[in-house]
Amino acid sequence: MKKNVVVILCDQLRTDFLSCYGSDFIKTPNIDQLAADGVLFERATTVSPVCGPGRACMMTGQYVSGTGVWTNDVPFKAGLEYIPERMNQNGYVTGAFGKLHHMPSKDVKGFAVACQMEEGRLAADDDFYKFLKRRHPEINTISPQKDGRFAFGLEDYYEEWIANNAVKFIEDHKDEPLFAWVSFQGPHQPYDAPAENGISTALTPPDPIMLDFEPSCNVPKYRRASNISTPSILGMKAYRERRARYAEGVQIIDYEVGKIIAKLKELGIYKDTVIIFSTDHGCMLGDYDMYEKGAMPYKAQLEIPMIVVDADALPQGKRSDMLVSNLDIAGTALKAAEDPKPLGYSRSIVEMYNNCEIQRSVIFTEFCDSMKLVSTKKYRLAYYPFSKEHELFAIDDETTDLTLDPELQELRIELLSDIIDFVVMAKGEVYLEGHDTVPAVQVGLDEKYYNYREVAPLATPIWSERSRQSLRDHGLDADYTEFMKAREDEFVVHYGKYWRPGDSFFKKTY
Repeated sequence: MKKNVVVILCDQLRTDFLSCYGSDFIKTPNIDQLAADGVLFERATTVSPVCGPGRACMMTGQYVSGTGVWTNDVPFKAGLEYIPERMNQNGYVTGAFGKLHHMPSKDVKGFAVACQMEEGRLAADDDFYKFLKRRHPEINTISPQKDGRFAFGLEDYYEEWIANNAVKFIEDHKDEPLFAWVSFQGPHQPYDAPAENGISTALTPPDPIMLDFEPSCNVPKYRRASNISTPSILGMKAYRERRARYAEGVQIIDYEVGKIIAKLKELGIYKDTVIIFSTDHGCMLGDYDMYEKGAMPYKAQLEIPMIVVDADALPQGKRSDMLVSNLDIAGTALKAAEDPKPLGYSRSIVEMYNNCEIQRSVIFTEFCDSMKLVSTKKYRLAYYPFSKEHELFAIDDETTDLTLDPELQELRIELLSDIIDFVVMAKGEVYLEGHDTVPAVQVGLDEKYYNYREVAPLATPIWSERSRQSLRDHGLDADYTEFMKAREDEFVVHYGKYWRPGDSFFKKTY
C-alpha cells in the first residue's frame, strides 16, 4: 500500500515559539518528537506572508501570481490543478480539517471529506459553528468569549475539534492510503485559549525586539507607521500578555499534534505515514514595532517551521539548512504517492534532501505586487515594485542595510535578476522557444525550474543542420536543443526539426 500523508499546518506560527527550533521558554514535546523522528529544516521560507495567498500556493504548487489569490478572500484563477484532486486520482481518501481559507469558503478543492472552521467566513454554515451550536444553543458566534478567553472548556475548543475530526478520519481509513490536511486556527488571534484547560501554562516569552528600528524602504515604513496594534501604542504590558496568549495557543496545538501522533502509532501506521508539519507564515508580534504580516522582509514572518517525517526515505533527528518552502508541501505529498507528475513549481522536500543536484540556491516569496523577495542561505533582497526601491541585508543581521555596500554589488544585481526570473515563472508557465533556450538560459532554468525539460511548453527547436553548422562556425554549441527530441510530439509550433529533415512546418490546432 502507498504511504499515508498527513499535513499538519498552523496559522501564523513563528519558529522561535518551538523548543525544537531553540526556544527555551516553551516546551513543545510532540512537535519536538516529529523533529526527532525526521528532518527539521532551518531555512524554510514562506511562499507568501499572508494567509490566503500562501495557502493557495500550497494547494496548487503555483506562486501567488499564478493562483490569482493575490490577497485574502480572493477566488482562485480558473483552470488550476489542486493537490487534493491529484491525491484522489492516486487512490487516496482525502480529508481536510480546520481552516482552508479559500474563497468561496466552501470550495474545498476536491477533498472528499471536509470539516471546516473558517473564522466566521461561513457564518451558520461553518462545521465547527454547527458543532458548538448543538452543544451550546445560546451562542451566536464561532468563538464565544468570557473574560477574553474561549467561553467553554477544551472539549469544545476549535483546536480540539479539528484534531478529533482528523483522528477519527485516520481511524476510519486506516486500511487505505489516506491524505489528511489538518489545519489549526492558531496561534493566530483571537489568542483565546480556554481558561484552566489543563494543557497550557502561563509563560513569559521574550519581549519584542528593537522597537526603534526604522525600515529603509517606504512600503514597510508605511506598514509600520499605519499599524495601531503595536507595542509603542498598546504598551509593553499589553504586548507581553498578547505574546503569552500566543504561546498558550502553541502549547495547545502541540497537545493536539500529540493526539495525531498517538493515533497513528496506536493503529500501527506511524512508520507508513509521511508527516509534514509547517505553517502558512510567521508573525511580527511586535518586533520592530510591527504587528502581524504583509509586505515586510523580516524573518519573524518570513521564516517558518518545516519538519518532514518519512521513515523510509529520511534520517531521524537531523537538521538541514536546505532551502525549502511551504510551496513544496504538494510536491512532497505527490512523491509519497508515487506520482511522477509535478504540481506547478512544488518540489518534493524528500527528493531534494536525497539529491543535492536539485536543491535550490535561492528561493522566492511574493505578496500581491507589493513585494517580491528572494532568499539565499545567507542574504535576502526585497524589491518593492514601482517604488524604485529595494533592500539587501544578511539574514542574520536584517537591520543593517547592505544595499549600497560596494563589495556586494555583484550579489545585489544577481538577486535582482533572480527576482525577474521568478516573476516570469510566477505567472504560471515558462514558455520556451527552443532556439532561444540557449545554454546560459538552461543553467538558470536548471536552478529554478529543474524539471522544465519534462514539463514546460515547447516550440521551435533548431530547424536544420545548416543552422547547426552555422552555430559551430561561430564557435557556439550546436546541440543545446537536443533535450527537445524526447518531446517532439508536444511542440506548439515548429518550422522544422534538424533531426527530421522532412518535417518543415507544424502548428497546434486549438
